[in-house]
Amino acid sequence: MGPTPYRPVRELEGAIERGELDFALAYARELTRESKRPLDLELALGLLGLIALKRPQAYDAWALRWLGRWMCESRRPTIETTARIAAALAALPAAPPQGLARVRSTWRPR
Repeated sequence: MGPTPYRPVRELEGAIERGELDFALAYARELTRESKRPLDLELALGLLGLIALKRPQAYDAWALRWLGRWMCESRRPTIETTARIAAALAALPAAPPQGLARVRSTWRPR
């Protein structure tokens, strides 16, 4: 079996899982440059968890940008849902895995 084809999305997901922020940011830049679109919100959220761990001083700016994108891209955002997501984002740096799960469950309720 030969090597798998190069897929920046898979590389980005892998870098996020391994906690490699610099590589993740490089793959994210490559993806956005190639597609001429912002990252998928789910991928951006994964990056956000990594930012919280590796560059906490930059976290607020990243979290606010993600929340703004979510509000713009959501079909029908409400103030209540937005407030719950903002609260989950505010709590995320204290426990990133649980915080990410909380954002996801609020963002995409079952």
